[in-house]
Amino acid sequence: MRITQYSKVLLSVAIVALSVIGCNKPPDFPDAPSISFEDVTFQVRNQGDPLFEETVLSLSFNVQDGNGDLGLDGNENDRPYNAFGLIPDINGFIEFGDRPTDPSFSCLDYVIEDRENLDLNSDGDFLDTLLIEFNENQFNIEVDFLVKRNGVFEELDMRAQPRGSANQTTLCGISFDGRFPCLSSEDNACDFIVNNDRPIEGVITYEMNSGLFLPIFRTDTLMLEFKIRDRALNESNVSQTNEFTLQGITIPPN
Repeated sequence: MRITQYSKVLLSVAIVALSVIGCNKPPDFPDAPSISFEDVTFQVRNQGDPLFEETVLSLSFNVQDGNGDLGLDGNENDRPYNAFGLIPDINGFIEFGDRPTDPSFSCLDYVIEDRENLDLNSDGDFLDTLLIEFNENQFNIEVDFLVKRNGVFEELDMRAQPRGSANQTTLCGISFDGRFPCLSSEDNACDFIVNNDRPIEGVITYEMNSGLFLPIFRTDTLMLEFKIRDRALNESNVSQTNEFTLQGITIPPN
């Protein structure tokens, strides 16, 4: 991850050396992030090792943000970054099957308590499946997979993979929407960027690891569409990769 952070404090210190080092003031970027495609690669790491083999698709993109508030910690689970909210009614929280008008089961509409190992509705057991409002703001990067069919790119929902599994209807498969960390090398990186209003630009590499890539895509022609959010929930533009095959972007194993 290559990132340049422009510090207003450092700039003010360097002003005396302007005539010597030609230091320019920080660029004036909008507060909403802007992204553009840089590279995409595919690699099988530790090939043949049953414990440590990884099949990794790496997406690199350029980013600019006017106040540098990019990144989330994995443990930031309070609003507005919570994964979901329970939906209440007059008797408490709504369980699967309570109402005929509720959606059929999917992992985007319900949460199963025993999977979370939590008594979410505080009724003394871990046996409930509860209706939720899924929160997309838990992620700061969203990635869509598009496959070329008869000359036209169509989105393939990875949550519904592999084909023929229960995931096709329950959408409980792997999502490659996720989080990249706060973009600072300082201690307590997220606290640092929250308290420092400064522009940032650089290249982020976002790695996606799944043994499904080769079985699902084989020799398909693919394209990725992606966008990011900053901590204030400002969304970037939607960017996309060039079209590619896994074979065409494979780099040698390490």
